[in-house]
Amino acid sequence: MSSGTAGRNTLRDQEVLVAGSLNMDYHLTVEKQPVDDGSVRVTGLLVTGGGHAGNCAVALSALGCRVSLFSAVGDDAEGASLRTELEQQGVRHDHVVAVAGATTGRVFIPSYPGHRSMLMYRGATEEWRRETCASLPLSRFRTVVLFDPPKDVAQELVAAAGAAGMPVHWTPGGLHAGAPWAVRLAARCHRVYVNRAEFTDMFDAPPEADHILRACRQHGLSGLVVTLGSRGALASDGRTVWFTDAAEVTATDSTGAGDAFTAGAVAAELLGHGWPLALAWGAAAGAHAVTVPGARDTSLSLDRLPAAAAAVRAGSFMPESEERTTP
Repeated sequence: MSSGTAGRNTLRDQEVLVAGSLNMDYHLTVEKQPVDDGSVRVTGLLVTGGGHAGNCAVALSALGCRVSLFSAVGDDAEGASLRTELEQQGVRHDHVVAVAGATTGRVFIPSYPGHRSMLMYRGATEEWRRETCASLPLSRFRTVVLFDPPKDVAQELVAAAGAAGMPVHWTPGGLHAGAPWAVRLAARCHRVYVNRAEFTDMFDAPPEADHILRACRQHGLSGLVVTLGSRGALASDGRTVWFTDAAEVTATDSTGAGDAFTAGAVAAELLGHGWPLALAWGAAAGAHAVTVPGARDTSLSLDRLPAAAAAVRAGSFMPESEERTTP
């Protein structure tokens, strides 16, 4: 039996709960950025399933995990379509809440020459209530991967997981990273994943190694990961800083790369790997995601991931400023 096959079977023995947004993505290729009250031509349109939690759930399923998604959609055609897509991609959706009378979330992603943005209409996600957490069979899951539900749902789920002794991997995203309650919730999570801009919003500091180390110490974080795009990623537990380079690929679409990064890092930990290997797996999964159009990387494979991770440089160090002050 190959190491890839053995790993995949090990992941199939473990079930993961992924919680957060599920929506339709509208990818727009725009010829130029409009001026005020101006009109420009959209030269390309791609409509796909999206949402941070949906993207990560699909990536974890592709890597071999048994995955259940906890999310909210409207009782409309888009919500039904997203459920069908999840089923086709091996993700259980019996914990996806259909909010009566609500519209399924939509994200519009215009890509201009040299610039891209996301316009988020949360729809049913904003009407998702904390009471829905009570029906979750948490004892069934090995870990919780949390993204961007409303504040009260996120807090309730972290509390329930903590009571059950279950680790939570949280990616707050741009929506929650700058919220005043985010750092307090992060301290109750096993791992927290942010990109460079989100780190600055969350900790009011640039995403440099000494600041990441200090953020863990000051706020009692057991694990903080900061993705740096083409510069790779850093992680710390308040004692050590780990790093990984980014894999060199030809990028097609960066949508969902962070969600795939989280999936790769979580899969590595589920298989018993620690830092820096989990960072390298995340970087490899994120790099693979940017080579496919849309936010869902269904072609990700556990057979490919270890080799891709081995091709990037990863290790650990202590920032010089911390070396001078650490006994």
